[in-house]
Amino acid sequence: MNTSLGKLWDTWGITAILLLLLAVAPVVTPDFFSLDNAQSVLRESAYLGIVAAGMTFAIASGAFDLSVGGQLALCSVVSLMGYAAGGTALAVAAALATGLACGLVNAGLITRLRVPPFVATLGTLFVFRGVAYILTQDGPKTLPYDQIGSPFVKIGGLNVAGLPLPFVIMLAVYGGAWVLLRRTATGRRVLAYGSSPEAARFCGISATRLRFFVFALVGLSVGIAALTYITRVWTADGSAQDGFELKVIAAVVLGGTSLKGGKGTLIGTFSAVLLVSVLNDMLVSQGVPSAYQRIVLGGVLIVALTIDGLRTRFAAPGSLRRAVTGQGGRTPRPGLAR
Repeated sequence: MNTSLGKLWDTWGITAILLLLLAVAPVVTPDFFSLDNAQSVLRESAYLGIVAAGMTFAIASGAFDLSVGGQLALCSVVSLMGYAAGGTALAVAAALATGLACGLVNAGLITRLRVPPFVATLGTLFVFRGVAYILTQDGPKTLPYDQIGSPFVKIGGLNVAGLPLPFVIMLAVYGGAWVLLRRTATGRRVLAYGSSPEAARFCGISATRLRFFVFALVGLSVGIAALTYITRVWTADGSAQDGFELKVIAAVVLGGTSLKGGKGTLIGTFSAVLLVSVLNDMLVSQGVPSAYQRIVLGGVLIVALTIDGLRTRFAAPGSLRRAVTGQGGRTPRPGLAR
């Protein structure tokens, strides 16, 4: 595969498929482009897309977080508890703090106890969901219907210039994430470590600090996503969004981020999130049972992994020097890295 064509596919390939799907969607769902349905699709895509932005950093660094479904359930439950105890400000702070804490727990297990990311985050997936179940053992946490006009509820229901506020938040997250990944030394270190951990350590990149940063970022993204999710569904318990982690990973890999690390594209992730959301809307509008929707999601994940395998097989090796320093920069002086 020609390198330039490969890069073009990584960045814009899924966007092209998304545009093709959007052209077909009105044939399957005649009212697909109605204002209400378009807003619903964008609102639904927000919490998936926000977490996928954080997961792009994790996968680009050569790891991934299987616990995001449990984190979302726990953040949602704690956020509703915070709202009941102190209103909107406490609910927002509780969601963000819980997500960040979950990310730091995962980072600690991986860096301090040397547990592989797959094992650590698979274990914490059940731990976080278990805690959410314990907190809701007397019944799911819910928002009272008389709170429909509160600022907290408006996070999920408000529109800004015709766009749902959750989608606007998602756009802001992707803007910040793109700058962080592509225009900062931290982003270059994430890609460099994913390309070659040993070479990155030789260049002075601390594996411990990098892991803490990446998993804290994923946790924080889940906390933000929980706010857009819970203010849309109004209820939460330990079963919230079962299988969510697979949707997130499928979107990120389908968007062009390599599971082997060293490559990440937020444009691709953004397009893949919209593609998954549009596909889900088409399936629901046609009355496809949830079991078959899971089969379709599994097929999307298989396709994503197949594309990633082919991309990895035929791609030319990248330059660690450019990944660490950016074009024209100087390689950092070698040093000890923990």
